[in-house]
Amino acid sequence: MRLYYGGVVVHQAQSDDGMIEVVDLGDTRSMHFGTLPRQSSMSLQTPHTLELTYTQAMMACLIINPNPKRILVVGLGGGSLIKFLLYHFPECHIDVIEYRQDVIDAAQTYFNVPKNDPRITIHHDDGYLFVQQCYFQDDAQYDLLLVDAYDHIGMAASVGVQAFFDACAGLLSSTGVMSINLWGSDHHLFNQSMTRINNSFDGRTMVLPVENKGNVIGLAMMQTVTQAYLKRIKPIVEQQEVQFNIDLTRSLQELTRQNRSFISRLFSS
Repeated sequence: MRLYYGGVVVHQAQSDDGMIEVVDLGDTRSMHFGTLPRQSSMSLQTPHTLELTYTQAMMACLIINPNPKRILVVGLGGGSLIKFLLYHFPECHIDVIEYRQDVIDAAQTYFNVPKNDPRITIHHDDGYLFVQQCYFQDDAQYDLLLVDAYDHIGMAASVGVQAFFDACAGLLSSTGVMSINLWGSDHHLFNQSMTRINNSFDGRTMVLPVENKGNVIGLAMMQTVTQAYLKRIKPIVEQQEVQFNIDLTRSLQELTRQNRSFISRLFSS
């Protein structure tokens, strides 16, 4: 095993879709796509915890829907979101869409993503095509829809089009929330994506910048959030923060600060 990215390579493979590297550094195992940035990280001691700050920020969707039953995840990576959700919501069912078979294989072999858990179904498919098919042919209703479809180049182009976000809105339950990882430093792409998400969700959107990172999490909701709801949910958020070991209270405060115009429009008494 050779040193790589400051750690030790435990797996390296090349496919038509690109490079995959699995690197251990102390207690942390990370997935790379041939570049320095980590696509996913896992604690070897506690595989269900969220090690990367952007994955923790994506779970701000729990502020809006604190008890999801059906979840759709677009983009597997090392399965951090999936393991977190299965651990904390043992009754939930998760559908996962991943374009790369080699990512699925690596996640199941090296990142503790279960192979035979009836609560999780992994679809080797294109995220756009799968969501479109579900929208037009199925009556599935998801409580959470998590989109993290990045490779070493950027976000998959097909999951940024208007038709994708329209279908996402159509797949959510009445209290459903979409949480999407966006790259805020690419201002044109970010603004384009948020404009399309706003169109699909009739403006029921908020943004959550990830501290000290270029990531910005977009949240899009099927329900209108009210001031009374925020007051009611705050004690639950504080309890969940301890349970989940993620800073949901800060996320709630940051959402309020970053979306002041949205807040003043929706939360006026």
